[in-house]
Amino acid sequence: MNLKDNNTNSRRTFVKTTATVMTTIPFLPVLGNIAPSTKALKLAEKYRGELLDLLQKLIKVQSIEGESAANAQQIVKDYLSRLPYRIEESGDRPSLYKDHAEYMEPNPAGDGPFVNVVGWPKKPKEKQYAMFSHIDTHSIEKGWSTDPFEPKLIGNRLYGLGTSDDKGGVAAMLVAAKILADTKKPLPVVMSLHGKGGGSRGSLPIFERIRNTDHNIGAVLYVHPAETGRGLEDIKNSVQGIADLQLNMTGWRGTPLEIGSIDSAEWKDGGCALDRSLELLELLKETVFKDVLVNIGIIEGGDRIGSIADEVTITFRLKFTGKHTWKALVDEAKQAIDAFVKSKSNGENSYKANLKSVGYMTNPGAADWEAPESKVLRESITKVTGQAPKAYPNHYAGDIRYPIRLLGVPAYGIGSLGGNFYLPDEWVDIDDLVKLVAVLIDTIGGWNTL
Repeated sequence: MNLKDNNTNSRRTFVKTTATVMTTIPFLPVLGNIAPSTKALKLAEKYRGELLDLLQKLIKVQSIEGESAANAQQIVKDYLSRLPYRIEESGDRPSLYKDHAEYMEPNPAGDGPFVNVVGWPKKPKEKQYAMFSHIDTHSIEKGWSTDPFEPKLIGNRLYGLGTSDDKGGVAAMLVAAKILADTKKPLPVVMSLHGKGGGSRGSLPIFERIRNTDHNIGAVLYVHPAETGRGLEDIKNSVQGIADLQLNMTGWRGTPLEIGSIDSAEWKDGGCALDRSLELLELLKETVFKDVLVNIGIIEGGDRIGSIADEVTITFRLKFTGKHTWKALVDEAKQAIDAFVKSKSNGENSYKANLKSVGYMTNPGAADWEAPESKVLRESITKVTGQAPKAYPNHYAGDIRYPIRLLGVPAYGIGSLGGNFYLPDEWVDIDDLVKLVAVLIDTIGGWNTL
């Protein structure tokens, strides 16, 4: 068993967990005997044992981000093979999509191939719907109180790597498809993909290929919980665009007036890269980034006190929505930077500047909260849980952007109550996972009546 200690650039750098890392695991009462209140929930309750068994099988098979996930996907294929699905398996390489407008460099690096699985109903409707989840998990952080590959059920919580992110979603999606098949209802397309590290290992290649087919997909459910940890209380119906950028600028120092003394140069004779970089960023905020949020995270400049800072590196993040794309923003910024540098240079000395990406590079996407598909989903969650869900628009790099941007259809992210995302002792609430199955079958059924 290959246990990785750490992921050097994990999402925990950017997202705070909603639960505290446990030093011990408390006993929790079993809540599975709560009387179901809807037909869909009654159906889902009958499959509770199958759901738990399937999820435990998935957890026992390692499929950490950056790995092929072939063995875990075999479990998915075996399950789908017993249902009326035509199974497509692909081995996808991110490098084939490096020039795609939606591409983001995968982290950790690697070109696979990565195994992705799509189940197409053997008897599709004229208009069909889809569900997808991701099979790859976070890496193994230090501090687990149990074996991350040996699922442990305590009360109504199941502990193990990938329980909530996102093998719980894979299991719920597959069991929901089984229930729909057993009850002779129209089946959705189901996809078990690689989604970690920006989606270029799975979500991008799969949705790009679907885009070029006569797919007739009208809406998509991403069976993945909002990272808030509140489960079905939150629906991800939009994601923000993010661009992590680094500006490097060099200037010059004046001629020293004293032998061996760099500090003796007149400041007025130098070209301060730090001053010009800050001036440039203010200009960009007023022009190219005028309706974009800008966060300057790191400034590194100068090497001594008393002398002009002749080189500076500034790392910053853009956060944006609407019609912006990271590529268009970067291209426009580079043009503005070139013009600025020329205007501030002189015949004897010149500033030099370059801009490069250093992290997340993702585009925004949004599905209409008042669309018919959204209303069906919200009504299903309300019926099953007794509580109306809320829109959660603050996520970024979410994979709902792929069906929204590539297929031009609404997509929504929903999942179960869970905790310790990206941390030791990850868990999912099994009662809530049963409710998720009920929401999936009720929503797909409702969409098929639109």
